[in-house]
Amino acid sequence: ARDTADIYTIYHLASLSKPVVAAALLHLQSQGRLGLDAPIVQHLPYFKLGTAGYERLTIRQILTHTSGLPANVGKDEWAHPSYAAEALETYVKGLAETELEFAPGTAYGYSNAGFNVLGDVIAKASGQSFEAYVDQYIFQAAGMTTATFLKPDSLPEHWAAPHIIGTQTRVWEHYPYNRRYAPSSALHANIIDMCRWGMLNLGHGSSGAFSVLDSTDYAPMIQPWADTPWGEKIGLSWYLQHYEGKPTILHTGADIGFSTQMILYPGEDIGIVVLANRAYSRTARLANAIMEIIADLGVKPYEVSGRFPFCQTWEERGWESAQAAWRLLLRDTTDQYYADEWELNSIGHGLIFTEEYEKAKAVFAFNIELFPESANTYDSYGDALLAMGDTIGAISYFQRALEVDPAFGDPGPKLAALAR
Repeated sequence: ARDTADIYTIYHLASLSKPVVAAALLHLQSQGRLGLDAPIVQHLPYFKLGTAGYERLTIRQILTHTSGLPANVGKDEWAHPSYAAEALETYVKGLAETELEFAPGTAYGYSNAGFNVLGDVIAKASGQSFEAYVDQYIFQAAGMTTATFLKPDSLPEHWAAPHIIGTQTRVWEHYPYNRRYAPSSALHANIIDMCRWGMLNLGHGSSGAFSVLDSTDYAPMIQPWADTPWGEKIGLSWYLQHYEGKPTILHTGADIGFSTQMILYPGEDIGIVVLANRAYSRTARLANAIMEIIADLGVKPYEVSGRFPFCQTWEERGWESAQAAWRLLLRDTTDQYYADEWELNSIGHGLIFTEEYEKAKAVFAFNIELFPESANTYDSYGDALLAMGDTIGAISYFQRALEVDPAFGDPGPKLAALAR
């Protein structure tokens, strides 16, 4: 990849993929090839879950994150990506023992797994691969010449490389692509094409000479179908929210090494897209700041993660100085930096990703010292030990987390998996 990005650089867009999947399903519905309230098994007879009643789970429930499917199903798939044509069908068949977290249609629960299932629905309903159908009927129709859900084996020069943060920012050795996960996260495009996509959505399916859906077929995309836990609504994958009193249509994306944001303001006919190839890039805050400037709302104070001065101090002056710096950040009242238990926890997990395990253990041990009554601190130390292959040690810390807080949900599934 090049060292310098420009408007032609292609980014991994993570969950900005999901509204594209929704548009493809609406296109199939406009052709009479499926209905959004059809059960998944109507198109995928091999779709099976470990919970009774899965046969009634519908396309619309997945599109609105009310399916009950877990957030993610799969592990370490970036390091071992599949490029196979049958990847999505393999993924769906691998869900056979997966349990629903709640009855479909009764609650909200964000699910990447569900959107991977929808990719296979698109393939089987259309008779083409998921990627080919979306390319022909969404990207080409929208004039999005660089957009794709496929990735070559090696990273092309004009594609942005993923960057992660340990104590320093560096290129990640893997890339967040696996064809099994393509519908939920593998959209790639440059900023020009994402602006075209934003204009098309602001135009309810059409923009200038380009048309993907007529306005009637597009309408369900931005119709409120379900409530979100934070008091807003969700359409078909698009979040229908408000910022400073202004209605917004938005989606956020985050994968290892990438952070993305798209916010549309239908009342102003304005769309804002921010793409970054580094974790913790605050793309949502940047998008909001742009609107604050455009609408003369006054730019809000921008808080920076305490990870940056903490890690810089660690690199330059050592671990003891870094600990002292973090203690100062915890007491800081200037609001220039934010620092708390969860932020230090995220630093430690970043160090697990960069395989700096001893540093991760030091961070988690420090967090235990600072917050000894938090189950999360012990659970995270267990994660570091597990990543190092110390299963017995990990189990002891997961159990300690449950002793501190029996209601803490994270250790239970890990202990159950280790018991098997």
